[in-house]
Amino acid sequence: MRTPLQTRSTSSADRMLEATLELLEAGGLQAVTVAAVAQHARTSNGSLYHRFGDRAGLLRAAQERALSAIEDETAAAFARADGEADDVRALRLLAHAALDIFARHRGPMRAFLVEGRGDAAIDARNEASSHLLAATVTGWLRARFGASRADAEAAWRILFALGASQALFEDAQVSPGTLDGTAFADAVARAVGAVVSG
Repeated sequence: MRTPLQTRSTSSADRMLEATLELLEAGGLQAVTVAAVAQHARTSNGSLYHRFGDRAGLLRAAQERALSAIEDETAAAFARADGEADDVRALRLLAHAALDIFARHRGPMRAFLVEGRGDAAIDARNEASSHLLAATVTGWLRARFGASRADAEAAWRILFALGASQALFEDAQVSPGTLDGTAFADAVARAVGAVVSG
């Protein structure tokens, strides 16, 4: 039995997007060419142009996939943290998840937040995602801990800055000392707790 065209088309588009994200991880925006993506996805240049229009359309679709995954993972992390009755453990869950999410999406974060900066469409989607995450984090901190708006915003900026630095820099570039990921996330949780507790 022949695979329906829609299923093959979706599968091909998914392969192209996954190839794009893998290339972003390996070499940033400069690694993403139509030819490289087509070769990596085992498809043709024409197929890529047919589905995404051009390289810019492909990059916007890859950005949408990456940022939607980050948003979904963040929502799931907050659901887990919210289900934790102990505030200290809830903050630990949040900090661990936030740092893990940024680290796992390192390539796309670096490509779209830094290399793609200045492209109006990329910048607009980055801002929308950042604002959604900010609203999620600050809303939860205000509801759960009674944090003021300013303290919740400061806590969000701490999480964002630390997560973004993990996406942008290797640990050895930040400090000559080493810090276990668990110890780092626990310290971040304590810092956020100190900010929101006033």
